[in-house]
Amino acid sequence: MFEIREPAEVDRDAVALVAGMSFNARVNGEDLVLPGSLCTFDAGRVIATARAIPLGQWFGGTRLVCAGIAGVAVLPEYRGQGVARDLVRELLSAERARGVVVSALYPANAGLYRQLGYEYAGLRPQFRASVADLPPARGELREPAEDELDKVIGCFSRYASAHNGPVEVLDPGYWADLVLGQRGDGSYPRTVVVPGDDGFAGYASYYLDNRVGEDYRLACRHLVALNATALSSLLGYFRRFQNAAKDLSWNGPPSMGPVGLSLQSNGFSIVPRVSRWMMRILDLQQAVEARGYPEVEGEAVVAVDDPLFPENAGPWALRAASGKVTASRALNARAKPVPIGLLSALFSGFATPNDLVLLGALEEDDPALGLLSALFSGPVPWMPDAF
Repeated sequence: MFEIREPAEVDRDAVALVAGMSFNARVNGEDLVLPGSLCTFDAGRVIATARAIPLGQWFGGTRLVCAGIAGVAVLPEYRGQGVARDLVRELLSAERARGVVVSALYPANAGLYRQLGYEYAGLRPQFRASVADLPPARGELREPAEDELDKVIGCFSRYASAHNGPVEVLDPGYWADLVLGQRGDGSYPRTVVVPGDDGFAGYASYYLDNRVGEDYRLACRHLVALNATALSSLLGYFRRFQNAAKDLSWNGPPSMGPVGLSLQSNGFSIVPRVSRWMMRILDLQQAVEARGYPEVEGEAVVAVDDPLFPENAGPWALRAASGKVTASRALNARAKPVPIGLLSALFSGFATPNDLVLLGALEEDDPALGLLSALFSGPVPWMPDAF
């Protein structure tokens, strides 16, 4: 009988071994973050591990409490026995119990996570453009001071609130260590900011990637601009590298947003690279009522199928007004149950009601289609970060 529990300090090296063998990477036990982790033990031996990262995820201008699931790893001899499924199920139950309403992850095995109620719910597009195609505008830039991390995070929050899907790490240590480039791939990690009237109007965290022949590439972890001045300043800054850098790569919305519209070429030099993330609603009522929506009014009944969390299952009455939605139990209502995974994809805006009709999850004459289309319309959800 396997035991699932939080790892102790004495388990660091064993957890590192499981993670290293699973991801083909050297993992130092001293660098592991144990809070938020669960492990599976067989007779006291660590055989599997997983971690929930505290995140906020933006939808409709509102930041929802999210658990980012990462580091799911199982020793090779224990794979194929449902160990990872049972471990993540326990982790999700614990996260839901402490008030987390949604969860997101990047899947190595989509089939495993679909069993747990996840579905593809957004993109992480990566774009590349020639540095010479960037506009030559100049503006005021500088490095942030050590005590200005809160201004960087505030700038990102304002930027993310205008999109669906971006996650915001709630641990400032993560920002200082990874997002702003103090540790990671490439060389010369650096962050530059554009001062604004209220905090920062934009920033870029980047490093030099030397894997492009004799030239190097500028690789942005975050490229964030809140106004035209900030965008012009940042793009003009990166153009100044054209004596040696070949390309600039960055993560942005699927439309490429204002960065793509600022390029001076016809766009054929842009090479997109897209990965997909999955999402799961953990607490349906809380998630639905916390999300932001367009100014839509109406009522509809949606039934849900959720074997993992029966509290989410059954018919729900949705009532929309003034950019908010309430969800309450619909008594004596009959509707075809929608799997929680597909409902999560609809909730994020990645799937449309018509997609669910074509998949057989909704009926083509379902009276809820119109309201659902209006509530979850908008740009394709995406996020700039991987975890």
